[in-house]
Amino acid sequence: MSAALRNLAAPCLTLVIAFGGFVGGCRREAATQAQCAEVLDRIIQLELAEQGFRDPVLVARKQVELRALLAPQLTACVDRRLPAGALECVRRARTAEEISHACLH
Repeated sequence: MSAALRNLAAPCLTLVIAFGGFVGGCRREAATQAQCAEVLDRIIQLELAEQGFRDPVLVARKQVELRALLAPQLTACVDRRLPAGALECVRRARTAEEISHACLH
C-alpha cells in the first residue's frame, strides 16, 4: 500500500468507526449496505480532494482500494442507527469532518 493511501486510510477509518458507533434513538433508521457505502465513498472523495487528488480516474481507483481496505468497518456499519437526514447532509458536506461532526450525530 502506498504512503498516500495509508495516510488517507487513517482519517477514513476514524470516520467510519464514528459512523458505526451510533446508538438507537428517535427518528433513526437502520443503515443499509448501500447507505454505508455511500457515506464511506463520500468521505473518501472529500479526503482525496483535500489532499489534492483531482483526476477522476485516480479518485475512482483510490476509492476501490480504500473500500477494500475498510471492508470490515463497512460491514460493521450495516444495521447501525442512522440519524434522520444524515444522507442528505453527507451529500451536501464540504469536508469529511463535517460528515463526522454534523451529519452523523
